[in-house]
Amino acid sequence: MFKRLFSLVLVLALALSLSACGKEETPSEVSSEPDSSIISSIEEEPEVITAVNTLTGENNLDPAYTGKKPVAITVNNVRVAQSVQCGLHEADVVFETEVEGGITRLLAFFADPSKVGQIGTVRSLRVAFAEIATGMDAVLFYHGIDHTYCLPLMSSLDLTSHVIGAKTDSFRASNGLASEHTLYTKGELLDKVIKNKGLSDGGTKKPWLNFSSSEEKAAPSEQIAANVTVNFSSSYATQFIYDAAEKKYARARKGTEYKDLITAERELFTNVFVLKTSITNYPDNYHRKISLTGGDGYYVSAGGYVPIKWTKGSSGNNFSFTNVDGSALTVNQGNSYVCIMGDSKTVTFE
Repeated sequence: MFKRLFSLVLVLALALSLSACGKEETPSEVSSEPDSSIISSIEEEPEVITAVNTLTGENNLDPAYTGKKPVAITVNNVRVAQSVQCGLHEADVVFETEVEGGITRLLAFFADPSKVGQIGTVRSLRVAFAEIATGMDAVLFYHGIDHTYCLPLMSSLDLTSHVIGAKTDSFRASNGLASEHTLYTKGELLDKVIKNKGLSDGGTKKPWLNFSSSEEKAAPSEQIAANVTVNFSSSYATQFIYDAAEKKYARARKGTEYKDLITAERELFTNVFVLKTSITNYPDNYHRKISLTGGDGYYVSAGGYVPIKWTKGSSGNNFSFTNVDGSALTVNQGNSYVCIMGDSKTVTFE
């Protein structure tokens, strides 16, 4: 009896073994729950907190620069020095207007100079730029000054300024041009001057333009502005070529886009303003007198343009822009290029 029972057990065991061999082995079930030990080993990225840049309307400014005065610096734009310009592709706002002899000069603004690379070349100050910087509540940097008209004015302006030229705030860099076209600075140097002297406190928190609340770029009208040329004088004209992919305008001359000497980056601007005004000679019949009272103009953005009105008035006032019917002009968020040209000069839209 015992032998028969033992044989039966062996048969059953063999049957079970064969059955198991005929089946595919199923891998152990993997838990869908993440391993807490792995999660704890991954460091969380800190949240990046930004503030609104009052010069562009964009929410990308280091909060440390909220309520600080922006930096303004005069930049050489004489023809031979245009190929050695730096830093303009990083500017939040750039102004261009006549100075003397048919040439133009630039005034570039930066809300956060600490992040800006090489800037220049730096040249001397003129009356219009001193008045613009005052209205924009900026810390103005320049090298040299018009002693006949600008120097007497400076003492009457509520303007924070600094003349660069020392090793602590600027440097000469060989670029193949005469010495007068070789002075550069860097954003970090300007930032150190500002912090060491406490120059930037008390800036406005109000945007200088009426920026759209949307980040989307919209053309101000159906009037096409794919190629805009501003003729400042018989020898100086600035062109803006629309890049539909970037939704910005590249600054150019005769179809050739300007590029930064150091980085080779293009100068791209979301907004272009063309402001017409009275430009005459001062009594010395040399320096140009730019009226900043107000006048007609154009706003260009996202491939379109619209006529506008503008005012500024006294040195302490900032610019104000309206539509021709007097309603407030809303502009796209982004950097801007402002051309101030004579009433008799021409601007073309293509």
